[in-house]
Amino acid sequence: MFTYFIAGVPKCQDFGHAKLIAEKLRHTLPNFSYKIVVKAEEEYRDWMNKFCYEQKWKIDKNPLVWKRVLNSNGSCQLIGGINEFFDHLIEYYNVDTRLDKRLKKKIALDNEERMRFMLTKQEPVSRTPARRVCITGAVYPSTCYLVSELLQLKPLQAKGGGRVTVCLHHKDSDKYGDLIRIKREICDAEFNVRGCSAITVVNSEEEGLMNCDLFIVLGSIRREENEDENQWMDRNYTAMKKLALILNRHCPDRCKVLLMAMDLLCFNLSVLAEKADKVYLYDIVGVTGHHGMVTLPTISRATGIPIPDLHCPPVWGFDGAAKYVDIKHVIYHCGGSEADIRGCKDAATAVNDYSTDRNEHKYLQSVLQQSEGLVSGDGKHVAVSTNFESNAKNIASHLCSLPEIRVAVRMISEWFKNDGRITVSAAVFSDGTFGLPFGMFLSQPVRMENGEWKPNYNFPPPDETVITDMLSKTSEITFEYNLGNRFNMNPREMAAEISE
Repeated sequence: MFTYFIAGVPKCQDFGHAKLIAEKLRHTLPNFSYKIVVKAEEEYRDWMNKFCYEQKWKIDKNPLVWKRVLNSNGSCQLIGGINEFFDHLIEYYNVDTRLDKRLKKKIALDNEERMRFMLTKQEPVSRTPARRVCITGAVYPSTCYLVSELLQLKPLQAKGGGRVTVCLHHKDSDKYGDLIRIKREICDAEFNVRGCSAITVVNSEEEGLMNCDLFIVLGSIRREENEDENQWMDRNYTAMKKLALILNRHCPDRCKVLLMAMDLLCFNLSVLAEKADKVYLYDIVGVTGHHGMVTLPTISRATGIPIPDLHCPPVWGFDGAAKYVDIKHVIYHCGGSEADIRGCKDAATAVNDYSTDRNEHKYLQSVLQQSEGLVSGDGKHVAVSTNFESNAKNIASHLCSLPEIRVAVRMISEWFKNDGRITVSAAVFSDGTFGLPFGMFLSQPVRMENGEWKPNYNFPPPDETVITDMLSKTSEITFEYNLGNRFNMNPREMAAEISE
């Protein structure tokens, strides 16, 4: 990264022109840094001759432009006068340097009036680097919606003014044209004030992981026709092993990894965490809350309670083999006033600190007893799905769906904001809370603790019979693929409360 130096006389129109263009670039490019060297007209030539002699340059320009590595006392690299400087900016930044002559004259007069302020000592100007997000598998139509939300997400923006940069990737090179099309759609979007500088297309995960803050793995490995269950899982296992190898080599420290839109989500998370042992355990999370979110219209119709008063039902289980939407423990506001629901924004995706005031929140269990359409014949819970094939048939309908993106964006917002007030459902590492097996990734109610999504032990667990049914398939998969060994072999990688 370089700092550009622009030296000249304030009354010179070219000097003012170069200074104005550099200032515009500083506002649009978070990593652009420049410094102004101001000299009086009578001293400029002597200063320039001496400086160029020291640098072994033969040049006589006003302004004079060079660059040097940021925060370094190393050698200077000559760029030249204003024409060479603008040619350099066009080549590297594709910037329009044109300016009306009358405006250039006004700028020069203004600089001359402000000369005594410009002669004060200045430090190189730089901005906080932009937060960098990489989305691999980014070829679905709703990718545009996901990217648009991320670019506008304030908690994701770096402190000090750094903005968000999103990289798009797909392992299939034939999809490159689709990525370019998505990029163009986002570049032309009205909300995107930064244009194409906000979006890049990369050719590999390794490139996307450079300085990455959030790595999103999007999309499912589709089950092929006549492919049996074991073959399908083997292909997912192999894909996660390859991704883990890349993460071990190239994932930056504390880069967050989010998986979504996968049929074998918890299986893939468990394999990834098992093999990617260089990635911090609680920096790997999967999105599951949308499974509960899509049930809200049904619950609302059956109970007569408006959707804004309902919080997303907790989702339990090994998503992809067995999952359970716990309708009994949907939380709803019984007050109904605006005061009751303040601070509970986006109730469909999360519940905001429900445990602090139980008088304002109640479980839906009493209502469910009167709503037979929401429960099974035993009146206790919704049947647990363990049918892989039935899930596979619905791939096209739920892949990268808008409810899932809505939940994911809410999770990312709280993740980077590090706010521990809300509870959502997500697939995280199981530490044994709720009686779930230790060492696997399972969907459960979670909340933020010191920047990490962890099980919310205050939330009521589902019925024991549900857990038993739900985990019978999980145990078979764990044994067959020898999962969970990492956490027995490397307990120091786990949080202190787990290793104890």
